[in-house]
Amino acid sequence: VDTGFEPLPDDGTEDPTADELASLVDEFYAARTSTESLGSMGESDGGVVFQGEGDPMSAAGVVADTVRLVAERRNGIAFRLNTLGLCGADDIELLLSSGVLARGDADQRRETRIATVSVFLPAANPNKYKELLQPKIDGIGFGDVCSFVARLAEAGV
Repeated sequence: VDTGFEPLPDDGTEDPTADELASLVDEFYAARTSTESLGSMGESDGGVVFQGEGDPMSAAGVVADTVRLVAERRNGIAFRLNTLGLCGADDIELLLSSGVLARGDADQRRETRIATVSVFLPAANPNKYKELLQPKIDGIGFGDVCSFVARLAEAGV
């Protein structure tokens, strides 16, 4: 399916808004043909993934708003958030309190929500982690990522 997706040019172009991202999701699903079945209950639908050259958690509000907008138009779309987990407490709280995270099996199957959060953790110790990722956000590192994962788990995500 030709979605018309193109990476943003590296020329200072603004990041997409939630409205623009929701429109892309709509365009993708509208372009599906009858031969590209999602299954009777959507079981063949891989869903929508937030990821890219930048971490989607740096735009947590846009991510949450995009899911909300898509949920107003379509039911049962599973979103996935791929992140490094290197984000501030405000971004984590925004995501957890947004109501867009699936909590439990019923949410994942019926509602348009973020069904999966995948956190890239390439090392098991802080020093190796810092060496490999070289985090750019001052004061945020390995322990913060582990706390992010723990907060998600404690919230039932």
